[in-house]
Amino acid sequence: MSRPSPKHDAVWARQLVAELKRRGHPAKRLLAQVGLDERSLNAEGASIPTAKYAAFFELGAEVTRDGCLGLHFGQTRDTRDAGLIGYVGLSSPTLMDAIKNISRYRRVSSDATEIEVDALEERGRLHWWFGGLGSQMSRQFLEFWATNILRAFREMIGRNMALVSVSFAHPRTEDIKEFERFFGCSVSFGRQENIIEMKLSDLNLHLVAADHRLLAVLRRYCEDLLTRHSTPPPQLVEKVERLIADRLAHGEARLDTVATKLGMSPRSLSQKLAELDTSFSGIVKSLRKELALRYLRDSNLRLTEIAFLLGYSEVSTFTHAFKRWTGTTPTAFRRRTSG
Repeated sequence: MSRPSPKHDAVWARQLVAELKRRGHPAKRLLAQVGLDERSLNAEGASIPTAKYAAFFELGAEVTRDGCLGLHFGQTRDTRDAGLIGYVGLSSPTLMDAIKNISRYRRVSSDATEIEVDALEERGRLHWWFGGLGSQMSRQFLEFWATNILRAFREMIGRNMALVSVSFAHPRTEDIKEFERFFGCSVSFGRQENIIEMKLSDLNLHLVAADHRLLAVLRRYCEDLLTRHSTPPPQLVEKVERLIADRLAHGEARLDTVATKLGMSPRSLSQKLAELDTSFSGIVKSLRKELALRYLRDSNLRLTEIAFLLGYSEVSTFTHAFKRWTGTTPTAFRRRTSG
């Protein structure tokens, strides 16, 4: 039996679709050419085989006549759009910690990304590649990843950091000076490995948005997700949980909203969840309770902040719900478990 193709979170493909549409290009037709469709792509919890990801970026470069599409597109993204893994990086104490955490928790958003940090502390070297992706026909996506990660590093430290050197395994003979201007160093192509080399002094810089309390919560959540990946729940339940978690704080964790993201009707989603002996409201309740316990136990977040993160407009509403779940108030629970 053949192994399933490694996949990567669809966020950047969705954003490239939006960019192509903005420029007046036929994004839907390009998606169809690589075996993708916009409806499934917009399910937000969707992951795409890396080979199709790369093929879509190549078609994007072709239709826009931009031989450096990956380089240009990667410079315009927002680290927060990467979701959980992006916030883990942003809230880490130093750039070194951020890279190690991203490497540790990369499976949260991708089972294709490989990041090796063995030579990071001594030589400042980051070795990376994508499972299931050859370099010959993937240069736009590979160049996008390297550009986007450096842009994220610069955002994290709040300054225009230059690298020591960058090497790509895929070949390129044109526009190399443009790459060197962005990366701030010599950039070579057609090498054996994809390597980003940084100054050790830069790796020890403190991040502007470092937050040890938030990081502790996010790391525990990532650890839970990694554990679940080893013994995954039904795929539909996992997707629903993820979509709910993303929407709680915005008050959008509703059956109709999540069903639309999954390309289903609310009735159909309810029926499928019932077949798995659960319900949408049951998943919301369970997730809220789980997150509330974690926030109270593992962070110093104020009750108003926790209520907001869980989608409650009032602390009193959160307090009443918590008392129903546990028989005690949030304040009493925190006091009992704080030491």
